[in-house]
Amino acid sequence: MRRRQWMLGAAGLLAGFGRAAEALPVPPADQLAFEIWRKGRQIGTHTLSFAQAGDALAITIAVRIAVYFGPIRLFHYRMDGIEQWQGGRMFHIETATNNNGRADHMRADLSPAGLMVQGSGTARYIAPANALPSTHWNIAELNGPWINPDNGKLLHPHVAALGEETVPAANGTTVAGQHYRLSGDAKIDLWYGAGQSWCALGFTGKDGSKIHYLRRDV
Repeated sequence: MRRRQWMLGAAGLLAGFGRAAEALPVPPADQLAFEIWRKGRQIGTHTLSFAQAGDALAITIAVRIAVYFGPIRLFHYRMDGIEQWQGGRMFHIETATNNNGRADHMRADLSPAGLMVQGSGTARYIAPANALPSTHWNIAELNGPWINPDNGKLLHPHVAALGEETVPAANGTTVAGQHYRLSGDAKIDLWYGAGQSWCALGFTGKDGSKIHYLRRDV
């Protein structure tokens, strides 16, 4: 993944779309870091690191999950990716995922026709104009279809706003966040706090266990 070439090469392409830059919810510390918990034990981490240069933004994604029964590993998941924006618009994302031994991948690139998506879970397609990858750091993803960052599949979740709640953080405190419940193609709960910053996530695993994200940097 050649981050610098993508950033420099995007300016001319994006100029043709005439879309004004929008403020993006980049955290002050340029990082979102979560601990992932299940049944009272930490099973992984999810980190997004932000790098800005003018109106260019690159987000490095790293997810690591492993569930053990004693010394036996029952499940593992690893994702590595890069998401890139310029002038308030996403122009590239690319990921590689190992989902318990199954290799998945996806990438999307902005073209004159729109955002071209391809991946292990879909044939190549042009995404709707309001579609975003469901990497969760950008609350704008709730306004349209989702591009699955594992395999590129287009999802159409239903969003319900449930109001403000307090959710636990990794340091033992709590943080206030607006709660959104996703159903249909995606079944998760998301919370966004001050500055529309992603602050928590929850979902039910395939075995019925509850998975919670606790944010570290609050």
